[in-house]
Amino acid sequence: MNEKGSNHTLLKRNNYHLIKKYIYQHSPISRVEVAQKLCLTTPTITGVVNSLINRGLLRDTAAPASEEGKSAGRPRVMLEFVPSAYHICGVDVGPYWINYVLTDLQGNVIASRHTGKVLDAYDRTFELLSREIPAFLAEAGAGNGKLLGVGICLPGLIDGSAGMIYTTFQPGWTEHDLSAELGQRLGVPVVVENNVRARAICADLFDRSVTAEPFAYFFVSYGVACQMIIDGKVLYGQFAAAGEIGHTVVQRGGPVCPTCGNRGCLEALAGERAVLQRCRRIMDSGDATALRELCDKPEKLTMDQVLKAQSMGDEKVNLVMEDVLDYLGIALANTINTISPRAVLLDGHILSFPENQAMLLRSVERNMFRVHVGKTSFSFLPYSPDRGARGAAAVVVRDTLLNSDL
Repeated sequence: MNEKGSNHTLLKRNNYHLIKKYIYQHSPISRVEVAQKLCLTTPTITGVVNSLINRGLLRDTAAPASEEGKSAGRPRVMLEFVPSAYHICGVDVGPYWINYVLTDLQGNVIASRHTGKVLDAYDRTFELLSREIPAFLAEAGAGNGKLLGVGICLPGLIDGSAGMIYTTFQPGWTEHDLSAELGQRLGVPVVVENNVRARAICADLFDRSVTAEPFAYFFVSYGVACQMIIDGKVLYGQFAAAGEIGHTVVQRGGPVCPTCGNRGCLEALAGERAVLQRCRRIMDSGDATALRELCDKPEKLTMDQVLKAQSMGDEKVNLVMEDVLDYLGIALANTINTISPRAVLLDGHILSFPENQAMLLRSVERNMFRVHVGKTSFSFLPYSPDRGARGAAAVVVRDTLLNSDL
């Protein structure tokens, strides 16, 4: 590691970013609290705060009702970011959909559009986004003057901090700079990030769910990933491959993964694609009465129908889900044993079913190093089709507001 010295200009700039980010993540908060928490002088805090107020980003507000009454005298003046100062467009490009949201500066959804279109080859997806993003923004009433930027999240090895796309498992993407090309086409800043990493950033910035570190965000969808926040930073690793738990081998000589080509990786055994394949085979064999009541053609089977069949008590589906959740639990336990997170946030359609949550946690506890039992907190998120797109919007806030000189 090369350590570098600091000069007054660099120090002032670093303090500006530090104060801005701290207020964003902890507002409403008083000037005194910011100074105390960051060990900075009051004049330093005042200079940054005044600059942000003059730009219309920050405002004074009264202390929350819960805070008043704790101390006598004049009510405290608190600071908060102005939600309406900017709009942000977030786009979730995935194997099931391309979804759009428009949020305010705090991540509150103003408008959304859910589509059945999916991640495709670069040229086709680029042209689609070039048409549909402006159409969505016009429909949502977002003026370019208030648009902070557009965030795109998609699966694959993507380093949002460096703007690099290493792979998206679709043709042509590594040959292009989506941020630059789409930004030029739209005339606004565009940032790109891995879909699960974007969700972790959303949990941190918008939802304030990262209350303890190290922190892990475990996500089950078409594939499986576990992104991490350590020392306040999202972990990327070499080639942005950190967190790709879906491609760790959990069954030697198991089925071939169509994404990575290895045998027995977690995605091939426990991702939604694997669940659907197994349930379709059951349907083809003539079993799974509940599934056949819900879907007459195996090729059209959806995860909604699988979970519905499970809730109806379909024994064959239950056996599939027990096996899948055991593998997911083993992989999550191995992650916990490796990085020792204090908190794990769990997200995914499969995990929206309470019985599946319980099965997963039982598997984790069976396979977890004893020292972590009862010490690691687990929180399941309600299933939401907007969460990925909100994550893309959160990446815009991180890169365009908090990590910039704006």
